[in-house]
Amino acid sequence: MFPEAVPIIDQEVRHVPNLVFTNKLAIELRDGINPGIIRRLGSLSKEVIGITRVNDEFNSKLPNSLSKFNKVVIILGPEVGESWLKYVMSLTNTIVGFTLDSLMRFVKIRPGLLNIPNELFIDPIVSGNDTAVQPKALPKAVIDWLMDYVDSGGDLYVLARGDSINNINLLMHSRLIFTYNIKLAELYNSIIKGGFISGTKISVKAGCDFCGNSPNPLCLLICPNVDLIKEIEVE
Repeated sequence: MFPEAVPIIDQEVRHVPNLVFTNKLAIELRDGINPGIIRRLGSLSKEVIGITRVNDEFNSKLPNSLSKFNKVVIILGPEVGESWLKYVMSLTNTIVGFTLDSLMRFVKIRPGLLNIPNELFIDPIVSGNDTAVQPKALPKAVIDWLMDYVDSGGDLYVLARGDSINNINLLMHSRLIFTYNIKLAELYNSIIKGGFISGTKISVKAGCDFCGNSPNPLCLLICPNVDLIKEIEVE
């Protein structure tokens, strides 16, 4: 069974596209959000997830609008300490998130030995020094740690940023996959919900070997070949 894709829309969006196969939406909050946008999102009869970031241990404040969402993701940067982690874990309907450099602090210790929640959101960027950098690939130690987390019963939520998450197996075992590409999320969801079964064949004509010899719908979300969307066929 494939994880559902969740498109992340801009908080200044003027028009929310008609999404037929997508049941969940996310919106990343940088500051205060227009109440009209929240009402408009609520009228779509979809689960709406608010995403915010905490990058400063002492000078950060959570947006008041977070209470308006069905669920909230709070992404903690590398400069944020244990006090913020404990606080976020104490909140209801809230998922703790880590950037790659923030998560690296824990990978030497098995997930089962850490006091971490059973839901975890991963944004694969290095966010230190006020400049976010997308890695070419996740280190093997991180992939192994995340797979161990899932095998231990944790629910993993992943933000797909190009091909930085270079492991189909990790994505297959994720609960949800978030993406900034709204149209791509809807296309992917239409494939996995439109009768995709084991006998269905997906042909990739882009000559891409990123996923090996058995491409599947997840290729749409992470393939480094930007022309893949135009060249994929479902038979």
